[in-house]
Amino acid sequence: MHRIYHPRSFFALLLTGFIFTALPLIVALGSSIQILDRLTQQSAVAVFRSAGRIDTCREVAELLQREERSARLFAVLGEAEHLEDVIASHRNVEDRLRQFAILNVDNELAALIEQIQEKERSLVAALTDTSGAAHERESRQEKALAGYGEIGVLVGRMEQASNTLMVQEVDTLKEQVQSNKNTLIWQIAGLIGFSVLLVALFMSLISKPVSQLDRGIERLGEGDFATPIVVSGPRDLEAIGEKLDWLRRRLHTLDREKVRMLAHISHELKTPLSSIKEGAGLLKDGLVGPLSGQQTEVVDILDNNCNKLQKLIQNILDFNMAQAREMPDDFQEVRVDELVADVAADHRHAMLARNIRLQTELLPVQVQGNPEQLKTVIDNLLANAVKFIQDNGEIRILMRQKARMLRLIVEDNGPGIREEDRAQIFLPFFQGEQKNRSVVKGSGLGLAISKEYMQNNGGTLRLLPSEQGAHFELTLPCAREEMQ
Repeated sequence: MHRIYHPRSFFALLLTGFIFTALPLIVALGSSIQILDRLTQQSAVAVFRSAGRIDTCREVAELLQREERSARLFAVLGEAEHLEDVIASHRNVEDRLRQFAILNVDNELAALIEQIQEKERSLVAALTDTSGAAHERESRQEKALAGYGEIGVLVGRMEQASNTLMVQEVDTLKEQVQSNKNTLIWQIAGLIGFSVLLVALFMSLISKPVSQLDRGIERLGEGDFATPIVVSGPRDLEAIGEKLDWLRRRLHTLDREKVRMLAHISHELKTPLSSIKEGAGLLKDGLVGPLSGQQTEVVDILDNNCNKLQKLIQNILDFNMAQAREMPDDFQEVRVDELVADVAADHRHAMLARNIRLQTELLPVQVQGNPEQLKTVIDNLLANAVKFIQDNGEIRILMRQKARMLRLIVEDNGPGIREEDRAQIFLPFFQGEQKNRSVVKGSGLGLAISKEYMQNNGGTLRLLPSEQGAHFELTLPCAREEMQ
């Protein structure tokens, strides 16, 4: 599958991950700044507008008071300069109210401004009207002067309406702040969630090649040279994976050469060993003349050690052939319970001599496999249990069938396997600490051969965790008849 993104290096992948992860947080910060800036501008406009209304109301009230004072002086003294002051104050009031009406579109406030304008114009017109007799002019002036009280009431209502409008704008601003706050919270929550997803994505991209390298190294350490090592990710890590896979192929070649060399050496050793064993047999049978008692003991020692050496060489050959997959398939239907019974019979005398109890729970289950290899596996496991268990111990062999798989468990109540040895127990020639201090020294190939044989037969062999003793589990696919 073609990849969309090809990071050149691990550092580039980290940098890209940091940028993409920080991007939503930067967007959230920018959105917060915009919202705060908009709220600040709205707050400033509302404050200036409210302050302007209050100042205009106060200024109009002062101008009307001055106009009223000049009008009363004109009514008492009749001097023209006081009338000019009334007219000048009237013009100022007109200008302020006109500007105030333009800047305010509130219906109640606009109606009050219009009423004040009409009332103030009529009063000024009455004061400046010089027509009619003297008593008529005095009557109009008295009525006009009385009208300033009504104008004062209207101005007070205008100030109250301005204050009410200011409170409404503050409440509206609070609602906008709360709304923007909720919007900002949802935006930040969404962007943080998106950032978390990006973090998880880039953590997967970063950890995947590292885990692939780790698994590849673990497989090499476990001796698995057949599985290719593939690393997908930054190009520098892919290059390391290619070098590691080259090392795997090289180790695989060396391992095969080692197997062939050991097989050749073991085969070559069998010929002189056979001659030695035949010579010891001739001496033992007295074909070259009678032997003394001491000579007979020496011949027995020679014959026994020849047998041990022959068994060791055969184990080496079996192990090498199992690794090289050179054993013939010869698969057939095998009754595992019968194999277990045959192996148990071979070890019956050794168990009776040490009072070791054997408990079995067997099932009449058939599997497809090589009977000799499967019997060797079971024999190795039972022989190890007998070898390392204490006298008067107990060994259990259990068979369980689940779905299409057969599980054969061999467990004992002996000293078990040390924790530090568990990872190496299936390695060839590995021998853990002899906790029972047995004088019987093995070759360290039994479990390694057993594991190879199980793989040849399509099964597995593993060491189960246990608090006491050694617990081994074999798994094999059942034969077709057993699967039905």
